[in-house]
Amino acid sequence: MKSGLWLRLPTRTITIKDILPPLKKFISTPSVTGSEHDLAAYIERDLSRCGFEVAIVSAAGCGPTIFAQHRFRANGPKLLFFGHLDTVEPTAGWRHPPFRPTSVGSRLYGLGASDMKGGLAALVVAAKKIVHLPLRGSLILALTSDEEMHSKGCDALIQKGKLKGIDAAISAEPTGLDVVEFGRRGRIVYEVNVKGQAGHAAGNSGGINAVEEASKLILGLRKLPLGSRVAKGSVEVLAMSGGTEFLSIPDSCHLLIDRHLAPGESRKAALKQMNRLVKGLKLKAKVAVKLFKKPTPFMEPYLLKENTPIVKVVEEACFKVRGIKPRKRIGLSAGDENYLVTRASIPTVTLGSVGGNEHRPNEWTDIRSVAEATNIYVAVASIFLGSQG
Repeated sequence: MKSGLWLRLPTRTITIKDILPPLKKFISTPSVTGSEHDLAAYIERDLSRCGFEVAIVSAAGCGPTIFAQHRFRANGPKLLFFGHLDTVEPTAGWRHPPFRPTSVGSRLYGLGASDMKGGLAALVVAAKKIVHLPLRGSLILALTSDEEMHSKGCDALIQKGKLKGIDAAISAEPTGLDVVEFGRRGRIVYEVNVKGQAGHAAGNSGGINAVEEASKLILGLRKLPLGSRVAKGSVEVLAMSGGTEFLSIPDSCHLLIDRHLAPGESRKAALKQMNRLVKGLKLKAKVAVKLFKKPTPFMEPYLLKENTPIVKVVEEACFKVRGIKPRKRIGLSAGDENYLVTRASIPTVTLGSVGGNEHRPNEWTDIRSVAEATNIYVAVASIFLGSQG
């Protein structure tokens, strides 16, 4: 990867005028998880017209995933541009229609504007410029479905061997351009069943209230050891169900508990920690703890070394485009990137545009930062796929 080549390549800066039409098109095309089909079809046609070999990868229960590849004339490394097509569902409280992109100053409002239609637009526009540069190797785009739910799209890419042999990846999830994520926390979900003893609720019937015992466990969660030397983990109750409308002591309660794992923590150790906690609380009820059953594997945490080539390339690209190097951090939430690193063995960093209100009403992205991110992605490819001397 010879960085000097980048300075000799065509350097017309990608502007807001270049990025705004596709970004508005992407936002105005609904792609809530499970309904990614129309957006996938549009991007497939666009990339095919630019000379990409485009494959549609299917997974049961969700929309299509795009896998597109452009091979340059000379052999060389393979670089992956990564993003996801889907968004969460719109919720109440929007000031602007969620599927009608609305500009207010430098902000563009719309569902998925930040997470991650801005990133998608940046990747696609960058890719369409990169194919005309005299580079080596291959540029690949993987744009997945179902990222907001079970990551079935990324799982299908791995299961079908599409991601083999890729040397490095950059994900366009929104981080703000001052930050690059070179690690991510992992995630598991505990399923906890609490079994008490029914009885009459009007007096001393000798019953064991399962809801009350489950509440003691919830309060005890703060005793869990969370994290490692490099980062903190987290624990959060997602759901609690149980009880009855009758005048009876509830004999069962069900909990779902999220546990984000810091790099250095393992799924097996976290399950042991929860069982030790339950035992130490000496609850009256019987408590069974297991991992929640989901259609795809839970995500393990990861942390790249700071001198990993793709980390250094992204830092250099940011400096060339913006004049500053981003600071490094560990991403707090798990995502498809965990699969790329821990299952597909692809060193992956995440850097994307500025935005806000992800998964909330009035989501927005900063249009200028989307254009800047696009230029950074062009620079990353120019350096990583540049001449080897």
